[in-house]
Amino acid sequence: MGNGLWKQEARASVEEPSQLEDERPRESINTDQHAWALPTEDTYSYNQQRIDLELFGPHPRIVLFGRVGLHCYNLRKGTNLQLLKVLNCDARMTSLISYSITLEAMDPVGHSSCEVQVQLRYAIENIGCLSAITSRCILKPKTPEEDDKHFEFNKYLVDYFYRGDMPEWITEDALTGRDKLQYYEINYSELEEEKEWLDLYAELSLFSKWQANRDGLESAKPFEMKKIVVRTRENVESWKKVKAKNAIFYISFKTRCGQDCNGIIRKTTDGMPGHFSLEVKCFLL
Repeated sequence: MGNGLWKQEARASVEEPSQLEDERPRESINTDQHAWALPTEDTYSYNQQRIDLELFGPHPRIVLFGRVGLHCYNLRKGTNLQLLKVLNCDARMTSLISYSITLEAMDPVGHSSCEVQVQLRYAIENIGCLSAITSRCILKPKTPEEDDKHFEFNKYLVDYFYRGDMPEWITEDALTGRDKLQYYEINYSELEEEKEWLDLYAELSLFSKWQANRDGLESAKPFEMKKIVVRTRENVESWKKVKAKNAIFYISFKTRCGQDCNGIIRKTTDGMPGHFSLEVKCFLL
């Protein structure tokens, strides 16, 4: 895997395609609004709807978020469930957008199918930075115990190292500098082994730029991964960094149409089962 365009600072000044309109909820443009915020009184005034998948089909956004939830489940359970289709989806719109998505997934080991329920919220916390946060990802049917233990994601339980504003793009000397033990460059064999969810991270980062374009992400795939560096606070073994519960990924990739991109993906958890957060930012080069 070549170094490619590995820049000291990603350029964020490139204009986005003019045909792509910004569809993020207007209320979330306020930079003081955090995607993890618990409901306040005004959030109880909302629009809720069942999305008719038979009539319209699942929007790529719903499929993408369903894959995020399935990735959360696989990380938690050590499984490798594969998405087959979206069965149904409810959307609740406040200052954030919340989805309750039911998926049909397959276990490639036993070739058996199952249903997975995902509850996910997403918002633009700051302009150009998207947060996708799961508060539940479980197999159906649910047990009473699982229903009783449904809580919202609590940002204050996240390791302090991974809070606050998104980090800047990685510097050239990160792998050799003072904090070099915090970094690890993913090698080719690991890239092939973990390709599915690394592609998901790249796609989610590009979605933060192109979210209004229904077909844009499909036309941009497959991605050519050029370089991926993962950072953790702990100086743990390299293979543990890749699968760490809290980590920051710096992904340099190219779309099928030749667009070079740098994505920063911050993965965190608050320690509660089914709670998982991906904060992403993308720079078009």
